[in-house]
Amino acid sequence: MRRDDASIGDRTRKSNADFAETTIRARISRKTLAPRSNGGDDVTMRQQNSVSTLTPFMTLLIVALSLCAEVSASVTLDSLFRDHAVLQRDRAIPVSGRATAGEAITVRFGELTVTGNAGKDGRFAISLPPMEASLEARELSVRGSSGEARVKDVLVGEVWFCSGQSNMEWSVNQSDDADIAKSLAAKVPIRWFKAPHVTANRPAETEQGAWSVATKESVSDFTAIGFWFGVDLARSFDLEVPIGLVDISWGGTRIEPWIPLDLMAKSSFADIANELAARIAQPAVDPAVIAAERAQFDADIAAYWPTLMTLDIGGKEHWENKVVSSSAAPGWSTTTLPAYFPAFDSTLANFDGAVWCTRTFDITAEQANAPATLELGSIDDSDCAWIDGVVVGSTIAQPGQARAYALSKGLSAGTHHITICVMDTGGQGGFGSGADSMAISFLAKLANTVPQRVALGGEWHWRMGNTAPRLPVPVMRDFNRVPGTDAGEPAAIYNAMMAPCISFPVRGTLWYQGESNAGEHGKYELLLPLLISSWREKSGNPNMAWGVVQLAGFMPVSESEPAQGGWALLRRAQERGVIAAGNAGLASAIDLGDASDIHPRRKREVADRLAAWARNTVYGESTVEWQGPQLVKTRRDGTKVICEFANATGLHAVSGELGGFALAGADGKFVWASATINGNAVTLEATGVTNATEVVYAWQNNPERANLVNGALLPAIPFRETISAVGK
Repeated sequence: MRRDDASIGDRTRKSNADFAETTIRARISRKTLAPRSNGGDDVTMRQQNSVSTLTPFMTLLIVALSLCAEVSASVTLDSLFRDHAVLQRDRAIPVSGRATAGEAITVRFGELTVTGNAGKDGRFAISLPPMEASLEARELSVRGSSGEARVKDVLVGEVWFCSGQSNMEWSVNQSDDADIAKSLAAKVPIRWFKAPHVTANRPAETEQGAWSVATKESVSDFTAIGFWFGVDLARSFDLEVPIGLVDISWGGTRIEPWIPLDLMAKSSFADIANELAARIAQPAVDPAVIAAERAQFDADIAAYWPTLMTLDIGGKEHWENKVVSSSAAPGWSTTTLPAYFPAFDSTLANFDGAVWCTRTFDITAEQANAPATLELGSIDDSDCAWIDGVVVGSTIAQPGQARAYALSKGLSAGTHHITICVMDTGGQGGFGSGADSMAISFLAKLANTVPQRVALGGEWHWRMGNTAPRLPVPVMRDFNRVPGTDAGEPAAIYNAMMAPCISFPVRGTLWYQGESNAGEHGKYELLLPLLISSWREKSGNPNMAWGVVQLAGFMPVSESEPAQGGWALLRRAQERGVIAAGNAGLASAIDLGDASDIHPRRKREVADRLAAWARNTVYGESTVEWQGPQLVKTRRDGTKVICEFANATGLHAVSGELGGFALAGADGKFVWASATINGNAVTLEATGVTNATEVVYAWQNNPERANLVNGALLPAIPFRETISAVGK
């Protein structure tokens, strides 16, 4: 049960602060809370940044910063030492920045004063002693002979990194309970630092970013998971401990760009790191070489799809001209788009090659000949689209990029047929955006009674072409981008966004990422603990806690495939990675997903589960339940299979009959099983499976049937397990 949201205002103290053009006036409590845990941080010095990429959001933050910390002369502070900052309690705080080489530096924070000197390179890191939590707003000043930097309205409390891809970055305003969040924002002592999206090929010293105090107006942009996590922590501390959320996230990113290159070079991925390091060290390319490569690339691009059509059965038989009007058409099946290949058929789970999709649609007389755009959402990896047998657009090797092909002359009134050939060359192919992403969208405003879009999502016919031919995907080096600064390259995001902040003491990290690495579960199982250990090493805090979100359900539900693999394998990699890393927790979100949207809106529940983990394991609240039921043993009992669970007090089905389990015999074919609960165990039976060898639970991209929870309503962790012998 949640505490009454409205009651927060009766026990809250606000902080006097001003941010940008908003003034927040309130009373402050001078109370502090004794430390609840211990641990220390060492200062890690960072190399200077060489390359960064400016984004529009970064430009806005630069403007905001002009209203923040007052800085004069040459004394400057690192990224997180800015107005409205929260410092981590119980830890020595290395106040770091840059001054004149060898300059004597004095750091004052409230009544505390510490001194030190800048190094020969001008860098300094002078530590404030560990402090108790406090809602008292104090000024941090750093003075030297060359000038002074001052940071206003600084609190001491609990600080957490919030990192990953879009589901971590997803804002309060984009999620459920936004109105409740806005009503609570000014009543809880929460502050948020947002880092702009930038890349670099060497670790940076600083980045642009700003702290924001939670208010009704500002909270809309906060990370939703971070905010609700902060609300739960603030409540557990009786609103006496400020919460700082350092949001360093970037939608659509893989895990590799978040890992430091030097530590990746010491891992099993050394070949990848060393190859990139070699490219970074290369001299500038001769202009004649650039011109020759560009000409060759243009020729390869022009030839790519025509060449594919000579190699694939669909191209040879001109499937782009075929109008499929019945699900009984020989060789063609039906599916619902958008979806990834495994949702079409289980035979496509590991398929690399061409899949053809086709359907018809109608254009009314009022829509006829109006300029339009064919929108298909993101496609993995390459695609070519035809309307009435005429190519209207194609994209090569751009997984995740939304497709938009111009129909400048529009379409005539009547029925048209559209055909799309998707070529997947690795990982999971198909259509990756939401249900509304596929449409004919008219550019000009039509009459009020005329639909502005023709929806293309829904039933399509599909057919498998040939496996991927050994045809190289054309690649053109981006000579305007320095090697190592592409957002998909190892360390590129860590260098620019994380390195400037990594030595700022925090209690832990919340991590929600993995969608962009789906289909690579084996690598991810190794990369996740590498990421965790590398941040711990770079921060100087080997005890940094990590809370990892296990991917939510996504994609159409498949009743015919109880054991799909796909995202289920990535979820298992997340679980194993957390176990390997140690001092980490897994918060499963399998029951909080949306079949048609990779960005489910139920972020508050995800945050509640992360907060329960943190309160129990990090802050010592042993009575807070945070773990869902977890399989500990399986055994056969005649034709039945018994699964025993830990964390199983109050085991029950959250709604309807218990489901999500399937059994397989020696033939490896899984059959949905009936399930009954007996204490901490579940007994399974499946029609036709008399000697089961394997059992799965929630082993699908979107395990909608899975509804096993414990008394805390926490979902059971998905599993695929070989069944032990009788009685074991």
